[in-house]
Amino acid sequence: MSGEVPIEPEDVLEKSLDGLQKASAELGCAAVVVLVAEDSFVEVAYPTAFPVVLTAEAKQALMGQSGPICAVDPLAALLRSAAAPQAKSFLLFPLQAPRRTVMIVFGFAEAEPPYSSIPSHISESVNLAALAAWSAKEIARLRAELRAVNGQFASRKIVERAKGILQTQHGMNEQQAYEYLRRMSRQRRVAMAKLAQDLVGAAVSR
Repeated sequence: MSGEVPIEPEDVLEKSLDGLQKASAELGCAAVVVLVAEDSFVEVAYPTAFPVVLTAEAKQALMGQSGPICAVDPLAALLRSAAAPQAKSFLLFPLQAPRRTVMIVFGFAEAEPPYSSIPSHISESVNLAALAAWSAKEIARLRAELRAVNGQFASRKIVERAKGILQTQHGMNEQQAYEYLRRMSRQRRVAMAKLAQDLVGAAVSR
């Protein structure tokens, strides 16, 4: 319907994280953390975004785990040092999705987590938070790719305009104009698109 304001994935993420905080309070958690793993990279996406340095073995062990983690488990020590120092035991809720894994981590002050699984009435909020975190990351990735593609298209377009100016003003053919731009780009150590932009700008200002 026209006139509707589009819903941004960041807004959905914020609302779903509100639900996650309520779920955390109901469970009596000392901490709640959202981890996102993509290829060899792991980061804390909530409450404060920052990268987590893990070995490949540690990443695989952590992101492949689910359910309760007691305080003496090596993974508990890893989670405390990486993301939740105020917790002793944990309850892990992973979401496997294309390109990345999202892990909701509930931390508890007790040595043994008081729950062996997420209560059914809370699981919807946890699922939504995990899905929203994945969606926000995916939208950010797609936007970055789109900016890169648009930048490449704009660069090609300005180079074509510069070639046209060289052909018109200096009697070059298309190949000669391209070779001239490439040669000048190397000599001046500037990108061909920047050189072309300067050439077009100079031609317009005349």
